[in-house]
Amino acid sequence: MRGFIFPILGCVALMTGCQSLNPSYGIAQDTPLVYDPAAEQAVEIKGLNGDSLAQLLAAEIAGQREQFDYALQVYLSQASEYQHPQLAERATWLAQYAGDVEAALDAATLWSETDSDNKDAHQMASTLLVQQGELLEAFDHQKKLLELGESTHFSYLAERSEKREALIKEELLLNIHSLLREYPDNPDLLTASGQLLIYRQAMPQALRQISRALQYQPDNVSAIILKAGLVAGLQSVSGGVDVLREGAARLPDNLRLQLALARGLLKAGQTDEAQVVFQTIADKHPDNGQLALSLALILMENGLVEQAKAELEKLLSSQQETSSAHYYLGRLAEQENDLDGAVFHYQEVLDGKDFLQAHARAARIQIERGQIEDARVHLSRMRLSRPDQSVRLYLIEAELLQAVDRYDDAMQILSDGVERMGNDYELLYSRAMIALKREDIVTMEQDLRLILEQEPNNAMVLNTLGYSLTEYTERYQEAMALIRKAYDLKPGDPAITDSLGWVYFKLGQNSEAILLLSQAYEQMQDPEIATHLIEVFWAGQHKEEARSLLDEALELFPDNPLIERLIERFPELKQQPVMSDSDSVAGQQAR
Repeated sequence: MRGFIFPILGCVALMTGCQSLNPSYGIAQDTPLVYDPAAEQAVEIKGLNGDSLAQLLAAEIAGQREQFDYALQVYLSQASEYQHPQLAERATWLAQYAGDVEAALDAATLWSETDSDNKDAHQMASTLLVQQGELLEAFDHQKKLLELGESTHFSYLAERSEKREALIKEELLLNIHSLLREYPDNPDLLTASGQLLIYRQAMPQALRQISRALQYQPDNVSAIILKAGLVAGLQSVSGGVDVLREGAARLPDNLRLQLALARGLLKAGQTDEAQVVFQTIADKHPDNGQLALSLALILMENGLVEQAKAELEKLLSSQQETSSAHYYLGRLAEQENDLDGAVFHYQEVLDGKDFLQAHARAARIQIERGQIEDARVHLSRMRLSRPDQSVRLYLIEAELLQAVDRYDDAMQILSDGVERMGNDYELLYSRAMIALKREDIVTMEQDLRLILEQEPNNAMVLNTLGYSLTEYTERYQEAMALIRKAYDLKPGDPAITDSLGWVYFKLGQNSEAILLLSQAYEQMQDPEIATHLIEVFWAGQHKEEARSLLDEALELFPDNPLIERLIERFPELKQQPVMSDSDSVAGQQAR
């Protein structure tokens, strides 16, 4: 590979100047810009003194030795001192080559300031500002490009603002509308306006702006896709698909639009046509693994299993999207009860979003078939090969061991994980929950308190510890302090409200308990909250309320073990009250 070269010796000989880069620039916003040494052209920079030339020569030598930090420092310093656009341009491209985004932005800003009519300078500055999230500053450079008569990307700024604060979006919209008064027919501005109006939920106005943009630029792909979404929301899904279908017919080679059509057809439930579109796209782009994977998933959804398998096998043969292909082949094998095939494919998933699920499925199948040690050995190997996923793999193994009642092994694997991963929060919490199931309150409390040392305001852990102390000890005041702190941190959480009501009951404060438990049950109809409230009603001589709530709970949660245990403890709950003689006479008179 050709190194960093700058023909500065010629500059020294001429004592007049030195060269710079004049690369062709395209604003492919998501593509990192890099310095291209092959694009060098010698140009003249006048006014440099001997000391500056010596520093630049030293910088060039440093660059050839890949000492980019020093070279960049010199160029930035000289560009700033001389306020010269060609030195600033050189510093910009060098910073890009060195991967120093902050320095590149400083240099590009200086470049655009010292050569205000240079479109490349403004495009570069805008791109770098967008990458840094400085959208309003990038807008100023796009505005300058508009004034220079160059192509602009206001709609891209609008798109990138989606997850920014409302104030940023509103200021962008005001700025866009200000420019629209001067450039009312500019399709990029109209598209940006429509996008920002969508964020404001002003859908009819957005549709008007997008439609105007398409009048002036019918092949504006971003505007076509935005219009399709607006029509689908304001009118009908089929109408939105029609917009995409029309645009895709006019631009059959535009991949983005064809994909939008395929996805739109899926959302509209037109899976057969979506399959045809995906097949056409995949045929046109045989080297695009993501497209082939999408086609395979469509085939699976339509029940065309053998065709889906063929597409997934093609991906494996071409070494594209291999982990995803193995995952879905594993799913298909599992559905067909080919468990050996399923385990094989799942264990071949080496990365990607399906990594954990694949290995959890493989281990579950092995454990259900009695191959427990095989599953454990494989998970251990995966922890070695994927240390970034070690915690999740420890948790998967512990959960699967619990499923087959091997609690000692589950505790041991979590203890190994805690030792190796340094008191990881999730591992400690999982071990505490197993200890709680075994009524090992000492271990449970130790682990939860270790978590609280790291995260003293963790409301979930505070509540879990406080509730456990309430249930398994008589340390009610200590439990109250923990739960009260959790409640203050998350006052609207029904689980914490339930715990607070329950500890009030244990402390003999029934009225407070009824109030809190009623609030919790109103927020979340849960069998545990119901049993707590029934018991408090019963203990407080609110027999009718207790029986009424029990009837409701039995209907909502039939065969729930918590409710069954409550009835075992208080069999009178199920017995109808015996009427007194006066009640009987009153009832007969009423009849």
